Amino acid sequence: MELRLFSYIRTANLSEKMSVQGEAPLRILILLNRVPFPLNDGGAIGTFGFVKGYAEAGAQVQTLAMNTTKHFVEEQTAIQHFKPYSSLTLVNVDNRIKPIGALRNLFAKQSYITERFDSADYRTALEQILQTYTFDVVHLDGLPAALYLPTLRQLASKAHLSMRAHNVEHVIWERIAEQETNPLKKWYVVLQAARLKHFEIKAAAEVDTVMAISQEDKDTMLKACPTAKTLIVPAGMDIADEKPKGNDEVYPLTFIGSFDWMPNLQGVEWFFSEVWSKLSAKFPDAKLHLAGKKMPAHIKALQSTQVNPIGEVPDAKQFLLDGGVMVVPIVSGSGIRIKILEGMALGKCIIATPIAAEGLGLTNEENILIADTAAQFEHYLSSCITQPDFRLQISQNAHKFALNNFQNKTIFKHLIQYYRQHS
Repeated sequence: MELRLFSYIRTANLSEKMSVQGEAPLRILILLNRVPFPLNDGGAIGTFGFVKGYAEAGAQVQTLAMNTTKHFVEEQTAIQHFKPYSSLTLVNVDNRIKPIGALRNLFAKQSYITERFDSADYRTALEQILQTYTFDVVHLDGLPAALYLPTLRQLASKAHLSMRAHNVEHVIWERIAEQETNPLKKWYVVLQAARLKHFEIKAAAEVDTVMAISQEDKDTMLKACPTAKTLIVPAGMDIADEKPKGNDEVYPLTFIGSFDWMPNLQGVEWFFSEVWSKLSAKFPDAKLHLAGKKMPAHIKALQSTQVNPIGEVPDAKQFLLDGGVMVVPIVSGSGIRIKILEGMALGKCIIATPIAAEGLGLTNEENILIADTAAQFEHYLSSCITQPDFRLQISQNAHKFALNNFQNKTIFKHLIQYYRQHS
């Protein structure tokens, strides 16, 4: 593969910036398996939040990102996106799922889920950076970055290696396998999940810190790898002190999420199979708007007088503000749903499945409504319609909870302090 590499370095030299306390700033290298742009899905929002959060906490940040075929971003757009916070090196990586590659993987040891991110060009770029700069911390964003641990141990032996676990990845795939009804596909997913679990446990044992995003994920990780050194670092965001103004009515119900992430697609399919037909029959005035990139044809085909499958929207925040009650029907996956946090930060009343709500420390009927059956969805939607004060109180409590627990400034202040103590 041709190496297509572009590097932008901020005007300020790495050694020039000093934190307000007079201490030398931490030098942090971030390894990404995608360019987090545009910020229209939970993965991009969460990932870029770390780039921004580290920089705003006083660190000097460099980022090495794969510019993948799946999430390709034009160089100048990516540069401008990162420019206020980090230098950026891009490496083009073809990570497409290919039938022949999936077939060949049957005879490999590595899961095809991570194997697609193993790039010689990316490894070369990493070596060049590590031979040029010294870092206090290397942040591995997600499990694919762990493919490069041998290089990091060789060339960045003094750096603190911190792996951000977006989820406990093997649990996601185990749950996907549980939902799969095709026997052949189920067998293949089970195989991939087992390989992924082996790799994830090995990576967790090798890094200096595993950043889990919830207590549940931390417990799951420690159950799989008791020797892992774990730290809970919740996904954060910039949250306004006051609940933003938006649509406080019930309709349209909204769902937003990237449809190329399997748990989102499975969740929407489950919602229409098990819930929506009963809801729409009982509430004929109900409206549902679906948004998200990579929306497949069979979801677009759900278009009706009650259902509007919009596809990708230019502004996810505005989509949620314009919408009414938010639904998050996730039935597989682990970790936390960034979109729930985003909805809470905007003061939305949310009806979610237990899996969608896990990991956030939420309280049912206080700051969220939790339902995993058609009957429960019906009950809570009815409550939202007939008890507007109850609905508005849920939305106010959601905003307050997000403000108190997921504000970026507080999260990254504590994280920088942790690195200084452990580096």
